[in-house]
Amino acid sequence: MAEFDKYFQHRQIGLHYFPDSLHFRNEDIKKWIPELKRLKVSWLILKSEIDRAIPEAFLESLMHENITPIIEFNLPINQSINTRELKILFQVYARWGIQYVILFDRPNQKANWLASTWVQNDLIDRFLDKYIPIARLAIEENLTPVFPPLEPGGSYWDTAFLRGSLTILKRRNQEEIIKNMVLSAYAHTGGKDLNWGAGGPERWPQTRPYITPENSQDQLGFRIYEWYQAIAKAVFQKEFPMILLQAGLNSFPDKSSAKIDQRNNPWAAQTEIIKLLKDQQGTNSLENSPYEPIPSNILCCNFYQLAGEVGTKENNYSWYQDGLPQCSCINSLIGEQESPSGVHTVAKSKTFLSDERHPIRHYVLLPVYESGVSDWHLHVVQPFVKKHQATVGFSLNEAILAANVTVVASSKSITDECLNDLRKAGCSVERISGDGTSIATQLSER
Repeated sequence: MAEFDKYFQHRQIGLHYFPDSLHFRNEDIKKWIPELKRLKVSWLILKSEIDRAIPEAFLESLMHENITPIIEFNLPINQSINTRELKILFQVYARWGIQYVILFDRPNQKANWLASTWVQNDLIDRFLDKYIPIARLAIEENLTPVFPPLEPGGSYWDTAFLRGSLTILKRRNQEEIIKNMVLSAYAHTGGKDLNWGAGGPERWPQTRPYITPENSQDQLGFRIYEWYQAIAKAVFQKEFPMILLQAGLNSFPDKSSAKIDQRNNPWAAQTEIIKLLKDQQGTNSLENSPYEPIPSNILCCNFYQLAGEVGTKENNYSWYQDGLPQCSCINSLIGEQESPSGVHTVAKSKTFLSDERHPIRHYVLLPVYESGVSDWHLHVVQPFVKKHQATVGFSLNEAILAANVTVVASSKSITDECLNDLRKAGCSVERISGDGTSIATQLSER
């Protein structure tokens, strides 16, 4: 079993890397490739510039660990594209072993078009006039162009945009593009249950673009892929492989609140999705799972994000912040045999072991104030987090998934009622409170 675990990977699980194209240096290879290996992910979304390639050494390091890079270009819709330079870039990436490229992003969103071009007729035709030549160019270089992810809902309703796009591709006899088709979708939850919209339009036939009747459901949830596959099946009588992006987020990071709280913290949903994918790949039965299975035609479910720049709103959603693991999902992927950041031993402490009900071993619950997260709290718990390899967070929904919860807050910030709810869920709970010196001392003694 130990030998199996050494080589085991979560075949449908991936991550978004940094939200820029600046972190491909040798020091990034040394820091992040071992961490990705420990997470056992199989996919990584990388942002690429149009005028320069991601360094071969970085890509080679990923593929050496059986991690498949997906290159995300986000080409401009409103500007001309130098296809000669792009062809050279495609050739380079193909020679280095890259397969999947995402060319555009959210073409159904008004903000991605000039106001004068958005209002013109035949928007989908005009987008495909730009997409088709570049997709064919990618195919010629043995790359797989991924049909761009759409804004869920969006200025031009996403399901209508997708249906129109696939219908026009069929009408234009774009057989090579159709044969190599891979779809993509932003698998946000929209703050809804993970089963929202499951079954697609077949189960919810009253739902129409822009109209979701009362007591009906739509594609605006994690199960968006079922609605997209239903459209593909209606047009082509078959389904296509699909790549899910930003899985488990409520919405796009730049549209979400600047502070993380119970309402917009995605880590509990991401942890549940990870558990579902792991159970499907392993031998665990889904008979008692509250969630419907995720089909095998989902190539990968990519979570946002590995890490980001300190001080940005997007960094609030990073699994690693200031170099430290912050997200319960990390423990879900690594398991209890090995902890993140290269530490291979578990600190001795009087704690319960994790189990199926509590996939997180130890969670440090911090308060969130109107002004946001307290830098002082983050600083004072760092030695404790390193010592116990604990997960840090601000969500009761996440804390309830932990076997052990250390609450660093007064009863005014996090009430005794909240702690009782955690205990009722089977968590071992301890509160640390007092003045600054007292809190630091109490933490150091544990």
